[in-house]
Amino acid sequence: MTHPTTPPGAPTDPPDPEYHLPAHHWPLPEMTVLETHPHPTGTLYQQVRASADFQKLRRAFRSFAFPTVVAVIVWYLFYVIGSVLADPGQPSLMGTKVLGNLTLGMLIGLLQFPTTWLATWFYVRRMNTTLDPLAKRIREQIEAEAKA
Repeated sequence: MTHPTTPPGAPTDPPDPEYHLPAHHWPLPEMTVLETHPHPTGTLYQQVRASADFQKLRRAFRSFAFPTVVAVIVWYLFYVIGSVLADPGQPSLMGTKVLGNLTLGMLIGLLQFPTTWLATWFYVRRMNTTLDPLAKRIREQIEAEAKA
């Protein structure tokens, strides 16, 4: 919903960093609602960090994220190094024709996009199915203990 007038408290001076926003965008909706959360103690965080659930969460994240990142980086570096080492005018692996005038170097370069999308999709899927439920349970446990 837009407001035809400037809302109260909207910035009117050009030096204000939010002055460039249209009047109906100020204040930003996501900044006008404050959520209250309990504030756990530092010892509670230490207890959670030592818990079996938190260790399982860390292990599950590391066992997926690190190998995935390494595989994508190695795949990308193979492309970059293969391209750099290819000598123009000389036969090379990257210059090998695959389909018509499409070379292996061009194909690997084009495959970098779906590789990135696929890795991102796997990451999001894994986080949504495995890690997010565990992280939610840990967060709810922290909030319940902080309220007590």
